[in-house]
Amino acid sequence: MNNKTSAANSVGKTKIYDYDPEISSHPIPPHLHAIPDHAENRVDSFLIRFERVLDWSFRALMVLAALGLAALTFSQVIMRYVLESPFTGIEEASILLAVWVYFLGMGYATRQREHIHGGIVSLVVKSPYKVAIIRFVGTIICMLAACLFGYFACKYALKEIDKGRVSINLRWPRGIWSASMIAGFAMMVGYFLLEAVNEFRHLRDNKAQPEGKETPPAQSQSQLDSQEA
Repeated sequence: MNNKTSAANSVGKTKIYDYDPEISSHPIPPHLHAIPDHAENRVDSFLIRFERVLDWSFRALMVLAALGLAALTFSQVIMRYVLESPFTGIEEASILLAVWVYFLGMGYATRQREHIHGGIVSLVVKSPYKVAIIRFVGTIICMLAACLFGYFACKYALKEIDKGRVSINLRWPRGIWSASMIAGFAMMVGYFLLEAVNEFRHLRDNKAQPEGKETPPAQSQSQLDSQEA
């Protein structure tokens, strides 16, 4: 029984990204998250509150779009195979909801830092401070790449709107589909920017630290209370 328990614990503690243990840890350390752990000034406090509203809105949109997509898919199956009277407009609406779920999810994955990443640098560079610098530069590059792709997405969406293109069956403006790309890349750029600011502050705070050492993370009130007890 004890062997089984220990085996289960060892499996549960296994890290997927052992080549970058700092990012593979759950939850992600505060200085690597897009959202700061605490506000340093009034502007930070306002931005954190504003981001919480956006986060709730984006999650609600993703859930509603996913539920709508499931409902449309189920309806199409019933109409095609039971009623034998399919409606092709459902397929257009399904694609609309699917692309919105995809691009909103892309932005939300950036917020949670769950996008695909590699950590081969940590195998070569052993200094935590140098790894943090490389990670900061990587975040800047990702933000610039998102800006570039977002520019082409905006250009494509504006072209669709200017030409007045509509879908074949529902006759809805195709700009509604294209707008999902703008929203997704805008989220990515914004959250990459927040990540860069958070990582830059971490680098600034640890610049004077000795090589290989970092400032310990701030303790929560519950941890302080337990230590006093």
